[in-house]
Amino acid sequence: MICKIRISFKFIFILVILLLLIQLYLFYNAKLLNEEDKNIPVILWWTPFGNNGLTKICGYSQCYFTYNRTYENNSRLKAILFYGSNFQINDLPKWRSAFVQWGLIHEESPRNNPIFVHDKALNLFNYSSTFSRFSNVPLYSVDLPDKEELLGKKYFVSTKEKTALIENENLAPLLYIQSDCNTASNRDSYILELMKYIRIDSYGSCINNARLNERLKNNYLDKLNNNEFLSFVAKYKFTLAFENAVCNDYITEKLWRPLVVGSVPIYYGSPSFKDWLPNNKSAISVLDFYEPKELANFLFHLLNNDIEYERYLIHKIGRDEERLTNNRLLDVLKKRSTKYNFGYYVEEYECYVCKQIHNTQIKEEISIVSKKHYDCPLPINLLSGKTDKNNFWVNQWNLEKCGAKLLEHYVLNNITIDIKKYNDEKFELYNKNDC
Repeated sequence: MICKIRISFKFIFILVILLLLIQLYLFYNAKLLNEEDKNIPVILWWTPFGNNGLTKICGYSQCYFTYNRTYENNSRLKAILFYGSNFQINDLPKWRSAFVQWGLIHEESPRNNPIFVHDKALNLFNYSSTFSRFSNVPLYSVDLPDKEELLGKKYFVSTKEKTALIENENLAPLLYIQSDCNTASNRDSYILELMKYIRIDSYGSCINNARLNERLKNNYLDKLNNNEFLSFVAKYKFTLAFENAVCNDYITEKLWRPLVVGSVPIYYGSPSFKDWLPNNKSAISVLDFYEPKELANFLFHLLNNDIEYERYLIHKIGRDEERLTNNRLLDVLKKRSTKYNFGYYVEEYECYVCKQIHNTQIKEEISIVSKKHYDCPLPINLLSGKTDKNNFWVNQWNLEKCGAKLLEHYVLNNITIDIKKYNDEKFELYNKNDC
């Protein structure tokens, strides 16, 4: 008994020492700015997002991060960071100083803020962290599963079992589940056409023709990554994975989820999505088919030929040497020793900007964010291959081109933005086709 008490005491003592060491580390790496920190540059989060009230050590550089807008006029202010979803035209810094850099972090599609699809808006920023591989701190791997998830069989259902589910439980071969029915990609119009040629179980609010069980139905958007929902998706031979917008490198869990569970994704979204597949036949691209009927015929071919179907499941059932052959993906997974959450990338971005500020002070080089940092072309109708003027989001793209032109004028000339006047001028330019 005494021996057990001694062991417990030693364990508690070691734990306390470790906690003290952690506290000391945090104290030396993150401290409040004071009058002695006159040489430490200030980086202001324009709206609360990253670190606040902390001096952060980034390699050989130090910067003070804050939400406090009183620093806007401080001589030590060297950068202002904006979170894209919170970026508002009528809430911007009073002055765009040539000595203060602007940074943008935005992981979302243009639905949140379509002004960012235009160069004149992007060029106002010096640093970016977006889903694009060309961004300064790319976010394309935020939702990327790790190697064990991609290759593992935790949720996997064999082809034989899936066929039995189609026959015995009347499951359709294709799964579609969406609740955002007003998208730039106008995905529902394609799904409706595809339904004419092949059965699709459509859950969620869009084109609903099937019911989730009660456990999944209640707040199902909060359960998209729980074990029960993933096991449900795994029952389907194919999953329709359509993004809400088409942008280079904008790839979400819509692609990763079916890859993880072993349901073959039928994908529409980022034109570069194949760069991140485990191998050449891990998913089916909608763009490889002239029309929905042609895609449906191909899917029937796979449904009637298990060997051909299972070529798309090599990452789950193939030999070790053929399961993950994409060198680009392998390199990313090797560099990323663990699955990082979004907060990790925010920390990385803060340090990137901090280091760049110190480098700029030495080299006097200024970087500019360009369209390839957020590359989202004008939406097209997937069925016709042309721009659909009746699509609300096409009009938004064009309208915000005028908005970006005005924003550039206001910001670079340090003109205070009156939102009513700004909107009136934006619509005037739009109606004149002068954007």
